[in-house]
Amino acid sequence: MPAVTVLLTLVGTTACGGDSDDGSKSGFIGALDAVRDDASTRAWLEFGDTAAIVKANGGTDRAGPYASLLGMGYTDVATMGEQLPQALGFDPAKSREAWSAGREPDKGGVFVGGFDKGTVTDKLKELGGKPEPSDSNVYRLRADNELGFDDPLAQKLPLGTARFNTVRVSDRQVGYGPGARLANLTHGAKLGADSDARSLGECLDHPLAAVLTDRAGGGETPNGPRIAVGVRGKSGAAGTEVLCVATASKDAAKAEADRLRAVFAGGGTTSSGVAWNVVLTDIRVEVTDRHVVEVTAHPSGPVRTGVFLKALNDMSLGMTFAGRSPGGES
Repeated sequence: MPAVTVLLTLVGTTACGGDSDDGSKSGFIGALDAVRDDASTRAWLEFGDTAAIVKANGGTDRAGPYASLLGMGYTDVATMGEQLPQALGFDPAKSREAWSAGREPDKGGVFVGGFDKGTVTDKLKELGGKPEPSDSNVYRLRADNELGFDDPLAQKLPLGTARFNTVRVSDRQVGYGPGARLANLTHGAKLGADSDARSLGECLDHPLAAVLTDRAGGGETPNGPRIAVGVRGKSGAAGTEVLCVATASKDAAKAEADRLRAVFAGGGTTSSGVAWNVVLTDIRVEVTDRHVVEVTAHPSGPVRTGVFLKALNDMSLGMTFAGRSPGGES
């Protein structure tokens, strides 16, 4: 299972074709309606409402109530945060939203808002970037997947990274990836048109941060049901942990709800052996009108916000869903 700290984001309009998105829609549903639907994006889509997270946290203090969500949507490049403004002309922390999709090596990303298009374009030209013939908004700094060690980009960013080999600049978004195709992950049929993805996104209900995946059970291929996890919250209020599970029918949803109620409220454990009902409190398990099981809870005591997001990383949810069918039946 890919770590929650190893994720990327998505992209804007394209010069060829009218099926790309320029970031005018917002929120997790807006991300679903922008990213293309393919095996890689179904495997992993991460979203961070950057501005809302900072507001809920009361700033960027790492001791704040939502500090564990800072950087969601661009966590794999968050360590470059101090270098990116000077190197590429934009600051990820000032973006309105950040998304990421795909798994290595098929990952690409986007920052929505919070940048000046002219500044970013000038920085790319200074680094020797050339517009792609197929999309003049994409600037190529290296060949696809090339690792540079002595070129202008390598002198600005950490050695051995191909994250910014190609950068796409539209009016509202900065997209990036190790290749031109990955610098525009919004080209094609949209993930939001898929009924399960849509239902899961609506179940999350305006999250500050979220991940959608078909690898709930872990591994490198689809494993377990499609799920979405996230955090709802706002300034001055405790965060709500949310887990949404797609099932195939009303009966399957009821059975899965009963099973998950026993797991989370009845003594099931995380990968570290700690009972879920020790980590979480106010646990509720319900079935929505679209055969989606919704689990909500609050972190218990000193436990930090983002319990289900962390559980994707440490295989606590993998233990819960491994071997389950995509329809939620055993």
